[in-house]
This record gives sequence, structure tokens and C-alpha cells, in this order.
Amino acid sequence: MEFFRVIKGYDHLWSVKCPNEDIDELTSLFRKWSDGNYLLDFFENNIEDLEKYFNVNKISQAIKDTLEDASELERMILHIPESKQLDGFFRPLSQDDIRITEMTREKARYWNRSRHASWLRIYAIRLEEGVFVVTGGAIKLTPTMQARPHTQEELIKMNKCRDYLKGSGVFDQDSFIDYINE
Repeated sequence: MEFFRVIKGYDHLWSVKCPNEDIDELTSLFRKWSDGNYLLDFFENNIEDLEKYFNVNKISQAIKDTLEDASELERMILHIPESKQLDGFFRPLSQDDIRITEMTREKARYWNRSRHASWLRIYAIRLEEGVFVVTGGAIKLTPTMQARPHTQEELIKMNKCRDYLKGSGVFDQDSFIDYINE
């Protein structure tokens, strides 16, 4: 498992890069979420969830909303110069993660969307206050991640990354930087 610094010169936001991939997880997400053909295929395959959970029955509207949200998410995440601001952007994934302060599973989305909640999610491991490692993301149309294979896969990736980091002796930002520099 490799890690990519998202914003040059800052050690507060990282993204997983699998050795067999050309790009990191965060870059991959934003490319998919700005690809009209990918979004068309996704929403055609998931129209029932879109209608049931979001009351959106036009794929063209879902694509438009996704493009808007992706653009806003990218703007927000890439223009956060100070790490402490990321804590307001990411929130614990579940009740279990609320009780823990380090190495927690977190999610981010565009929290201020009108009409309906945003279905875009960025998933990360919080190393400590203001320091995150992005493990992936998804278009989440159901109440739980376990409900669909593509979100279940993201949950597995988060857990694998957390276990990998813990197994490598990482427990905070300093130990992560030491690991990166080895």
C-alpha cells in the first residue's frame, strides 16, 4: 500500500495509492464523478435506489447534481490550507467510530446541498486531529454501506487500510510520517 500527499507541502491529507494503479483513490473518485458516461451507467444500474431513497427519478438530474457536488467537494477538500479545518469536513462513519479519537473511520460529503442530501462520500482514516488518509469513496444511495456491493467494498477498503496502518506501527501523524520516510 502506498500513500500520496494530496496537497504539496502539507502533511494533513493523504490518499491511498494501490501499487497496481496509476492514480490515487481521491484523484480516481473525482475523475469518475466528473465522467458523464460513468455516471449514466451508474444511475441506470441504480435507478431504484435513486428513486426510493432520494425521490429523484430523472437520471439527467442525478448526473447534474453529482457533477455539482463533485465540483464543490473537490473545491472544498483541495482548498483547505489548515489541517484543523478538515475535522469539520470529515465526520465519524458510525457510532462505534465516535467513541474513538485516533485511527477512526470517517466520511465526508457536501453537507450543505439543497433539494436532497448529497450521495457522494469520501472515506478516510483519521490518524489524529486534522490528519486524514483517504481510502476511497462512493455514490451512496442506500441507508447503509452493507446494502450494496460497491459501498460494501469501500467499507472493506477502509478497514484494510486501518489494519495495515496499525500493523505497520502507525497510530498518529508522527508515526505515519516516519512510516512514509522509511
